[in-house]
Amino acid sequence: MKQHRHDLQEFLKDVLTPRDRAFLICFGNHLRVASDFSASAAELMDGLKRFEHESGRMPEIGPPDVRVLGTAFYDALYYSTTEKLSTSEGARKAIVMFSDGEDNSSAHHMLDAIEAAQNENVVIFGIRYTEIKKGRLNARNKYGMSVMERITRDTGGADFDALKENMRESFRKIGEELRSSYDLAYHSGVPSSARVFHKLVIRAKRPGLSIRTKAGYFGRE
Repeated sequence: MKQHRHDLQEFLKDVLTPRDRAFLICFGNHLRVASDFSASAAELMDGLKRFEHESGRMPEIGPPDVRVLGTAFYDALYYSTTEKLSTSEGARKAIVMFSDGEDNSSAHHMLDAIEAAQNENVVIFGIRYTEIKKGRLNARNKYGMSVMERITRDTGGADFDALKENMRESFRKIGEELRSSYDLAYHSGVPSSARVFHKLVIRAKRPGLSIRTKAGYFGRE
């Protein structure tokens, strides 16, 4: 993130209005709240700076699990959704995730993270950093890439390669989507029980248009 710190700050300044709130979670084998809900880009960036020097004193989310290895990617998504975003009923909610998509210490798995996001109507955008050694992708690289693509696709978001794409342009696209996405609703005549997942497919009649939406939704009582 250091190489894109300026772009991130400009993105937050551009996207956040006085009505918006954002929080910052930094994770390895602990999930630390570097900055709680705020409408200030400066406060969020200050939390990131403080994390680099005093992360051990910052509060955690999720249960006090003992994680031996270093990347709780799925847990970070899961608890960000279930503990931080579940209280924002009626709000438009999104996560911008900076990661290589690889996980080696979570108690939850990929489908847990996807299901939690779909249940809370959270759109996930991925900023992917894939560390390529000797110019070739290894199996772990490919796994992480497919994970980021799957999570963002199934929640209606998008996946951006931070090492190949212009991150300033990528942040601009994310900001536009957060401001201009549409909510479509319909009423089904088929009875639906709670916790049943309904697959959703939307197609455009006009040629040349592409539609990106989450893969479906969970029924509610």
